[in-house]
Amino acid sequence: MGKRGRKRRTENTRPDDEQDDVDLILRHVSRQFPGDVARALLGAAEPVEPLGWVDTQVTGRQRRLDRALSVNVGGERRLLHAEWTLAMSEEIPFRVFEYHCLTALAMADEARASKGAPSPPPTPIDSVVVVLSGREEAWPTYGAYRTSSLDEPFSGVQFRIEAVYQRTVAELTARKSSFWLIFAPLAADADGGKLTQVIETLRACSGERQFAELGAAMVALAEADARERRLADVIKSLLPREVAMQNSIYREGKAAGLKEGLEKGLEKGLALLAHQVERRLGRPLTAEERSRLFERLHAEGPEKVGDVVLDLSADDLSMWLTAPAS
Repeated sequence: MGKRGRKRRTENTRPDDEQDDVDLILRHVSRQFPGDVARALLGAAEPVEPLGWVDTQVTGRQRRLDRALSVNVGGERRLLHAEWTLAMSEEIPFRVFEYHCLTALAMADEARASKGAPSPPPTPIDSVVVVLSGREEAWPTYGAYRTSSLDEPFSGVQFRIEAVYQRTVAELTARKSSFWLIFAPLAADADGGKLTQVIETLRACSGERQFAELGAAMVALAEADARERRLADVIKSLLPREVAMQNSIYREGKAAGLKEGLEKGLEKGLALLAHQVERRLGRPLTAEERSRLFERLHAEGPEKVGDVVLDLSADDLSMWLTAPAS
Protein backbone atom coordinates (compact mmCIF):
# COMPACT_ATOMS: atom_id res chain seq x y z
CA MET A 1 0.00 0.00 0.00
CA GLY A 2 1.12 3.55 -0.56
CA LYS A 3 2.88 5.52 2.09
CA ARG A 4 2.87 8.89 0.46
CA GLY A 5 1.02 12.11 0.97
CA ARG A 6 3.13 13.32 3.84
CA LYS A 7 3.37 17.02 4.47
CA ARG A 8 6.46 19.13 4.87
CA ARG A 9 7.17 20.44 8.34
CA THR A 10 5.79 23.98 8.77
CA GLU A 11 4.13 25.92 11.54
CA ASN A 12 0.77 24.41 10.63
CA THR A 13 1.70 20.82 9.76
CA ARG A 14 2.64 17.77 11.77
CA PRO A 15 6.23 16.41 11.67
CA ASP A 16 7.29 14.01 8.91
CA ASP A 17 8.35 11.49 11.55
CA GLU A 18 4.77 11.20 12.79
CA GLN A 19 3.50 10.57 9.26
CA ASP A 20 6.21 7.96 8.78
CA ASP A 21 5.19 6.19 12.00
CA VAL A 22 1.56 6.06 10.86
CA ASP A 23 2.64 4.86 7.40
CA LEU A 24 4.63 2.05 8.95
CA ILE A 25 1.87 0.90 11.30
CA LEU A 26 -0.88 0.95 8.67
CA ARG A 27 1.26 -0.71 6.03
CA HIS A 28 2.08 -3.49 8.50
CA VAL A 29 -1.54 -4.01 9.61
CA SER A 30 -2.85 -3.91 6.04
CA ARG A 31 -0.44 -6.67 5.05
CA GLN A 32 -1.48 -8.79 8.00
CA PHE A 33 -5.21 -8.39 7.27
CA PRO A 34 -5.64 -8.00 3.49
CA GLY A 35 -9.23 -9.27 3.51
CA ASP A 36 -10.35 -6.67 6.04
CA VAL A 37 -8.51 -3.95 4.13
CA ALA A 38 -10.10 -4.86 0.80
CA ARG A 39 -13.64 -5.13 2.14
CA ALA A 40 -13.30 -1.94 4.18
CA LEU A 41 -11.78 0.28 1.53
CA LEU A 42 -13.51 -0.95 -1.60
CA GLY A 43 -17.01 -0.83 -0.11
CA ALA A 44 -18.21 -3.19 -2.84
CA ALA A 45 -21.54 -4.98 -2.58
CA GLU A 46 -20.12 -8.08 -4.31
CA PRO A 47 -17.96 -10.67 -2.50
CA VAL A 48 -14.35 -9.48 -2.15
CA GLU A 49 -11.51 -12.02 -2.21
CA PRO A 50 -7.91 -10.85 -1.64
CA LEU A 51 -5.51 -12.48 -4.11
CA GLY A 52 -2.26 -11.20 -2.64
CA TRP A 53 0.16 -8.30 -2.85
CA VAL A 54 1.58 -7.33 -6.22
CA ASP A 55 5.11 -6.05 -6.75
CA THR A 56 5.18 -3.89 -9.86
CA GLN A 57 8.05 -2.25 -11.71
CA VAL A 58 8.08 -0.03 -14.78
CA THR A 59 10.88 -1.62 -16.79
CA GLY A 60 11.35 1.30 -19.17
CA ARG A 61 11.82 3.69 -16.25
CA GLN A 62 13.70 1.47 -13.78
CA ARG A 63 11.26 2.48 -11.10
CA ARG A 64 9.82 0.18 -8.48
CA LEU A 65 6.38 1.05 -7.12
CA ASP A 66 4.65 0.47 -3.81
CA ARG A 67 2.85 -2.83 -3.56
CA ALA A 68 -0.83 -2.92 -4.47
CA LEU A 69 -3.40 -5.41 -3.22
CA SER A 70 -4.82 -7.65 -5.93
CA VAL A 71 -8.46 -8.55 -5.24
CA ASN A 72 -11.30 -10.41 -6.91
CA VAL A 73 -14.55 -8.46 -6.76
CA GLY A 74 -17.55 -10.31 -8.12
CA GLY A 75 -15.32 -12.30 -10.49
CA GLU A 76 -13.34 -9.26 -11.68
CA ARG A 77 -9.70 -8.74 -10.79
CA ARG A 78 -8.82 -5.29 -9.48
CA LEU A 79 -5.84 -3.59 -7.90
CA LEU A 80 -6.46 -1.64 -4.71
CA HIS A 81 -4.21 1.31 -3.94
CA ALA A 82 -4.60 3.06 -0.58
CA GLU A 83 -2.88 6.21 0.64
CA TRP A 84 -2.79 6.95 4.36
CA THR A 85 -2.28 10.62 5.19
CA LEU A 86 -2.49 12.68 8.36
CA ALA A 87 -3.91 15.57 6.33
CA MET A 88 -5.13 16.11 2.78
CA SER A 89 -2.44 18.23 1.16
CA GLU A 90 -2.52 19.79 -2.30
CA GLU A 91 -0.05 17.22 -3.58
CA ILE A 92 -2.17 14.16 -2.72
CA PRO A 93 -4.28 14.15 -5.93
CA PHE A 94 -1.15 14.23 -8.07
CA ARG A 95 0.42 11.45 -5.99
CA VAL A 96 -2.60 9.26 -6.65
CA PHE A 97 -2.52 10.14 -10.37
CA GLU A 98 1.19 9.35 -10.56
CA TYR A 99 0.79 5.99 -8.85
CA HIS A 100 -2.20 5.10 -11.01
CA CYS A 101 -0.37 5.86 -14.26
CA LEU A 102 2.84 4.08 -13.26
CA THR A 103 0.92 1.02 -12.09
CA ALA A 104 -0.98 0.88 -15.39
CA LEU A 105 2.35 1.07 -17.25
CA ALA A 106 3.81 -1.68 -15.08
CA MET A 107 0.81 -3.94 -15.72
CA ALA A 108 1.20 -3.31 -19.46
CA ASP A 109 4.88 -4.29 -19.22
CA GLU A 110 3.89 -7.56 -17.56
CA ALA A 111 1.29 -8.23 -20.25
CA ARG A 112 3.83 -7.65 -23.05
CA ALA A 113 6.21 -10.07 -21.37
CA SER A 114 3.69 -12.90 -21.88
CA LYS A 115 4.72 -13.71 -25.46
CA GLY A 116 2.08 -15.38 -27.55
CA ALA A 117 -0.71 -14.60 -25.11
CA PRO A 118 -3.62 -12.42 -26.26
CA SER A 119 -3.58 -8.88 -24.92
CA PRO A 120 -5.72 -8.80 -21.78
CA PRO A 121 -8.04 -5.88 -21.02
CA PRO A 122 -6.61 -3.27 -18.63
CA THR A 123 -6.74 -4.25 -14.95
CA PRO A 124 -8.96 -1.78 -13.04
CA ILE A 125 -7.09 0.23 -10.41
CA ASP A 126 -9.12 1.59 -7.49
CA SER A 127 -7.55 4.30 -5.31
CA VAL A 128 -8.66 5.35 -1.84
CA VAL A 129 -7.16 8.16 0.25
CA VAL A 130 -7.67 7.58 3.98
CA VAL A 131 -7.47 10.95 5.76
CA LEU A 132 -6.70 10.85 9.48
CA SER A 133 -7.10 14.50 10.47
CA GLY A 134 -7.81 17.94 9.06
CA ARG A 135 -10.64 20.34 8.44
CA GLU A 136 -14.05 20.04 10.10
CA GLU A 137 -15.96 20.62 6.85
CA ALA A 138 -17.09 17.30 5.39
CA TRP A 139 -15.01 15.93 2.54
CA PRO A 140 -16.69 14.90 -0.72
CA THR A 141 -16.95 11.19 -1.46
CA TYR A 142 -14.54 11.50 -4.39
CA GLY A 143 -11.52 13.60 -5.28
CA ALA A 144 -9.82 13.90 -8.66
CA TYR A 145 -6.70 14.97 -10.50
CA ARG A 146 -7.84 16.45 -13.79
CA THR A 147 -5.61 16.59 -16.85
CA SER A 148 -8.24 17.70 -19.40
CA SER A 149 -9.56 21.21 -19.93
CA LEU A 150 -12.58 22.22 -17.90
CA ASP A 151 -14.68 22.58 -21.05
CA GLU A 152 -13.80 19.05 -22.23
CA PRO A 153 -14.98 15.66 -20.89
CA PHE A 154 -13.11 14.60 -17.77
CA SER A 155 -9.72 12.96 -18.22
CA GLY A 156 -7.44 12.09 -15.33
CA VAL A 157 -7.88 9.98 -12.21
CA GLN A 158 -10.61 9.92 -9.58
CA PHE A 159 -10.17 8.48 -6.10
CA ARG A 160 -12.42 7.86 -3.13
CA ILE A 161 -11.86 9.87 0.06
CA GLU A 162 -12.34 8.16 3.41
CA ALA A 163 -12.00 10.75 6.19
CA VAL A 164 -12.10 8.40 9.17
CA TYR A 165 -11.64 11.22 11.67
CA GLN A 166 -15.04 12.64 10.64
CA ARG A 167 -16.81 9.33 11.33
CA THR A 168 -18.37 8.39 14.66
CA VAL A 169 -17.34 5.32 16.62
CA ALA A 170 -20.76 3.82 15.87
CA GLU A 171 -20.26 4.35 12.12
CA LEU A 172 -16.90 2.59 12.21
CA THR A 173 -18.26 -0.26 14.33
CA ALA A 174 -21.25 -0.73 12.00
CA ARG A 175 -18.89 -1.70 9.18
CA LYS A 176 -18.22 -4.98 11.03
CA SER A 177 -14.54 -5.00 10.23
CA SER A 178 -11.79 -5.26 12.80
CA PHE A 179 -9.63 -3.18 10.47
CA TRP A 180 -12.00 -0.21 10.72
CA LEU A 181 -12.03 -0.40 14.51
CA ILE A 182 -8.37 0.61 14.79
CA PHE A 183 -9.39 4.09 13.60
CA ALA A 184 -11.84 4.54 16.50
CA PRO A 185 -9.39 6.76 18.49
CA LEU A 186 -9.61 9.30 15.65
CA ALA A 187 -13.42 9.30 15.45
CA ALA A 188 -15.20 12.60 16.03
CA ASP A 189 -16.93 11.37 19.21
CA ALA A 190 -14.22 9.08 20.58
CA ASP A 191 -13.89 9.00 24.36
CA GLY A 192 -12.72 6.61 27.04
CA GLY A 193 -16.04 4.80 27.40
CA LYS A 194 -16.49 4.19 23.67
CA LEU A 195 -12.90 3.03 23.24
CA THR A 196 -13.32 0.59 26.13
CA GLN A 197 -16.20 -0.98 24.22
CA VAL A 198 -14.14 -1.06 21.01
CA ILE A 199 -11.27 -2.82 22.77
CA GLU A 200 -13.65 -5.42 24.19
CA THR A 201 -15.15 -5.96 20.72
CA LEU A 202 -11.70 -6.48 19.25
CA ARG A 203 -10.78 -8.87 22.04
CA ALA A 204 -13.94 -10.91 21.49
CA CYS A 205 -13.62 -11.24 17.70
CA SER A 206 -9.83 -11.58 17.37
CA GLY A 207 -7.25 -14.21 18.05
CA GLU A 208 -4.41 -13.41 20.44
CA ARG A 209 -1.95 -12.42 17.71
CA GLN A 210 -4.53 -10.42 15.77
CA PHE A 211 -5.62 -8.60 18.91
CA ALA A 212 -2.01 -7.65 19.64
CA GLU A 213 -1.48 -6.29 16.11
CA LEU A 214 -4.69 -4.26 16.10
CA GLY A 215 -4.24 -3.00 19.66
CA ALA A 216 -0.74 -1.72 18.89
CA ALA A 217 -2.09 0.02 15.78
CA MET A 218 -4.80 1.71 17.85
CA VAL A 219 -2.19 3.09 20.22
CA ALA A 220 -0.17 4.55 17.34
CA LEU A 221 -3.21 6.16 15.76
CA ALA A 222 -4.37 7.59 19.08
CA GLU A 223 -0.95 9.19 19.50
CA ALA A 224 -1.39 10.81 16.08
CA ASP A 225 -4.81 12.24 16.97
CA ALA A 226 -4.74 15.91 15.95
CA ARG A 227 -7.47 16.68 18.50
CA GLU A 228 -4.98 15.74 21.25
CA ARG A 229 -7.53 14.06 23.52
CA ARG A 230 -4.90 11.83 25.21
CA LEU A 231 -6.81 8.71 24.26
CA ALA A 232 -3.60 6.72 23.80
CA ASP A 233 -3.29 6.57 27.60
CA VAL A 234 -6.80 5.14 27.84
CA ILE A 235 -6.06 2.47 25.25
CA LYS A 236 -2.74 1.50 26.86
CA SER A 237 -4.50 1.01 30.19
CA LEU A 238 -6.85 -1.51 28.55
CA LEU A 239 -4.17 -3.55 26.78
CA PRO A 240 -1.63 -6.06 28.10
CA ARG A 241 1.69 -4.33 28.72
CA GLU A 242 3.47 -6.23 25.94
CA VAL A 243 0.82 -5.10 23.43
CA ALA A 244 1.02 -1.48 24.52
CA MET A 245 4.80 -1.62 24.14
CA GLN A 246 4.55 -3.02 20.62
CA ASN A 247 4.29 0.49 19.20
CA SER A 248 7.85 1.26 20.30
CA ILE A 249 8.96 -1.89 18.47
CA TYR A 250 7.32 -0.62 15.28
CA ARG A 251 9.18 2.64 15.63
CA GLU A 252 12.49 0.87 16.10
CA GLY A 253 11.56 -1.04 12.96
CA LYS A 254 11.32 2.26 11.12
CA ALA A 255 14.80 3.21 12.29
CA ALA A 256 16.11 -0.23 11.38
CA GLY A 257 14.16 -0.54 8.20
CA LEU A 258 16.46 1.20 6.81
CA LYS A 259 17.01 4.16 4.64
CA GLU A 260 18.14 6.19 7.64
CA GLY A 261 20.34 3.36 8.86
CA LEU A 262 22.01 2.80 5.53
CA GLU A 263 22.59 6.50 5.05
CA LYS A 264 24.50 6.44 8.33
CA GLY A 265 26.58 3.50 7.11
CA LEU A 266 25.91 -0.18 6.51
CA GLU A 267 27.41 -1.22 9.83
CA LYS A 268 25.08 1.14 11.73
CA GLY A 269 22.11 0.00 9.66
CA LEU A 270 22.90 -3.66 10.32
CA ALA A 271 23.21 -3.00 14.06
CA LEU A 272 19.78 -1.34 14.16
CA LEU A 273 18.23 -4.15 12.13
CA ALA A 274 19.82 -6.85 14.30
CA HIS A 275 18.44 -5.14 17.41
CA GLN A 276 14.97 -5.11 15.88
CA VAL A 277 15.18 -8.82 14.98
CA GLU A 278 16.31 -9.66 18.51
CA ARG A 279 13.32 -7.77 19.91
CA ARG A 280 10.99 -9.76 17.66
CA LEU A 281 12.62 -13.12 18.55
CA GLY A 282 13.00 -12.36 22.26
CA ARG A 283 16.62 -13.56 22.26
CA PRO A 284 20.09 -12.54 21.01
CA LEU A 285 21.12 -13.47 17.48
CA THR A 286 23.83 -16.07 17.00
CA ALA A 287 26.95 -15.20 15.03
CA GLU A 288 25.66 -17.33 12.14
CA GLU A 289 22.30 -15.51 12.16
CA ARG A 290 24.01 -12.12 12.12
CA SER A 291 26.07 -13.21 9.15
CA ARG A 292 22.96 -14.47 7.36
CA LEU A 293 21.15 -11.19 8.12
CA PHE A 294 24.05 -9.27 6.56
CA GLU A 295 23.80 -11.46 3.45
CA ARG A 296 20.05 -10.88 3.25
CA LEU A 297 20.52 -7.13 3.52
CA HIS A 298 22.91 -7.13 0.57
CA ALA A 299 20.95 -9.62 -1.57
CA GLU A 300 17.38 -8.45 -1.02
CA GLY A 301 17.70 -4.77 -0.11
CA PRO A 302 16.69 -2.79 2.97
CA GLU A 303 13.00 -2.30 2.19
CA LYS A 304 12.26 -5.99 1.61
CA VAL A 305 14.25 -7.05 4.68
CA GLY A 306 12.53 -4.39 6.79
CA ASP A 307 9.11 -5.65 5.63
CA VAL A 308 10.03 -9.24 6.50
CA VAL A 309 11.17 -8.30 9.99
CA LEU A 310 7.87 -6.57 10.70
CA ASP A 311 5.51 -8.92 8.88
CA LEU A 312 6.67 -12.42 9.85
CA SER A 313 5.83 -14.13 13.12
CA ALA A 314 8.73 -14.87 15.49
CA ASP A 315 8.82 -18.54 14.39
CA ASP A 316 8.73 -17.68 10.68
CA LEU A 317 11.37 -14.98 11.17
CA SER A 318 13.66 -17.52 12.83
CA MET A 319 13.20 -19.90 9.88
CA TRP A 320 13.81 -17.06 7.41
CA LEU A 321 17.16 -16.37 9.07
CA THR A 322 18.31 -19.94 8.51
CA ALA A 323 17.36 -20.05 4.81
CA PRO A 324 19.94 -18.98 2.20
CA ALA A 325 19.56 -15.53 0.69
CA SER A 326 17.91 -15.48 -2.76
